[in-house]
Amino acid sequence: MPKMTIKGVDVEAELLLFDLSGTLIDDREQFQSLAKARMRAFTDKTDPEVAKTWADLEGVDPGTLEVDMDGPLSKAPRSEDLAVATLALYRHGCPWHEARKLAQEIYCEADAIQRTTYRPLFFGGLRPAVEALKARGFKLGIATNSQSQTVVDVLKSLDAEALFEVVVGTDMVVESKPAPDMILEACTLTGVDTMQTVYFGDQPTDMEAGRNANVAYVVGVGGADLMDAGADAVLGSVSELA
Repeated sequence: MPKMTIKGVDVEAELLLFDLSGTLIDDREQFQSLAKARMRAFTDKTDPEVAKTWADLEGVDPGTLEVDMDGPLSKAPRSEDLAVATLALYRHGCPWHEARKLAQEIYCEADAIQRTTYRPLFFGGLRPAVEALKARGFKLGIATNSQSQTVVDVLKSLDAEALFEVVVGTDMVVESKPAPDMILEACTLTGVDTMQTVYFGDQPTDMEAGRNANVAYVVGVGGADLMDAGADAVLGSVSELA
């Protein structure tokens, strides 16, 4: 079984699973682009006042499009995010069931805009690290609260589809993180036991999901406070594994 060293500890594993935004790619740039796309879609299908209400609820400054990185736009799974958009429409007089349908249409339009306007980038030094891990025999995958098609689009844009054997998004499971469903589904699809799996993420919910899935090792990426959230180790970047 392949082995790597994480903060001085030798860890054996067959499958390495990663969160996407904030772990592999720059999430602030991604979500600012998404905020712009959704504001445009809301304005196209409704009017600027509805778009402003949506922005206020989502933690987006409607003037600058700065995103609260602790708010719904960046942290909520798609189902919860759509509920916020539905509420914005409902507040402007749209009946709830009609609002829910319209919110889905608006988000689909925004997704199409995002695919043509946003160009994701791996964090610096990350691609060589991921390529080296794959070359050493690890299976690699992504388990994220994003929609699976969104992840596929990002990987295509990065020309990185061949690096990852499995992608599991929130649309493929019943419960999103911190539930273990995504990690368990990825293990099922690859045929790897959770005790032969390492999960990497940048949020406390990632650490909790890894623990709930009973993976062999949970690695935080970024803040040292992730140790308090249940990480076995914390890296400044995945590129440290190169």
